[in-house]
Amino acid sequence: MSARRAARRHRDEVGEVLAVHADRPGPLVIGLFVLVWLVFSGLTLINPGESAVLAVAPAVAFAIIFGLILLFISGERLVVCERGIVVGSCAPGLRPYVIPSDQIIPGSVVPVTGARRYAAETGTGGFPQSTVRRSAWTRRGIHFVGPSPKQARRHRAVLAPLQDPPPRSIDGRWVWFAGTGSTPPELVTAQIARAAEASGQRELARAAAAEPARELTGNRGDAARQLPGFPQAR
Repeated sequence: MSARRAARRHRDEVGEVLAVHADRPGPLVIGLFVLVWLVFSGLTLINPGESAVLAVAPAVAFAIIFGLILLFISGERLVVCERGIVVGSCAPGLRPYVIPSDQIIPGSVVPVTGARRYAAETGTGGFPQSTVRRSAWTRRGIHFVGPSPKQARRHRAVLAPLQDPPPRSIDGRWVWFAGTGSTPPELVTAQIARAAEASGQRELARAAAAEPARELTGNRGDAARQLPGFPQAR
């Protein structure tokens, strides 16, 4: 499912799509997949099958498997809409989260760079979390405080609730992070601000428009200062 199609399913809540930002793996990750495929395929040729078909079949199977893996890990999207945002994976069988503008806390939306230090700074490493849409290749994104993942989920989920974190912000809400791919995050927050202004969410618009990009340090003591809503580190 494309990101635009996924967002259009919820146009009654968030309006029309204004911009789509993809957080895909870069050339290095894709190159590693190709290298592993070449190694695996080469190993099968050491002792090839009795026919040309059997010799080529493992390489084709590996190509399909690695292609599917790349397809799924390339599905992360951040969609800016007229009255909200849609974040999460649009890979086959997966659905993103829908967050109307009136559920985003004004003053919590900030553009972030140095996102590879996000886990260290926030202490959210380990098992993936449904509200932290960040991959190993994510370098930039936006942080905000909003609804629970259960509220933002518009479908039945069996395994997803296992990834739902507890509320972590100082007011008992949920902290979210979404990668912006190659787009500078301050351009994305500007898009969110303009959409919020047009939809009447003026407090959210003013605060989002005024925030400069913040380079994460990876220091737990800086999380509360750089990421609004995080409690002070003990």
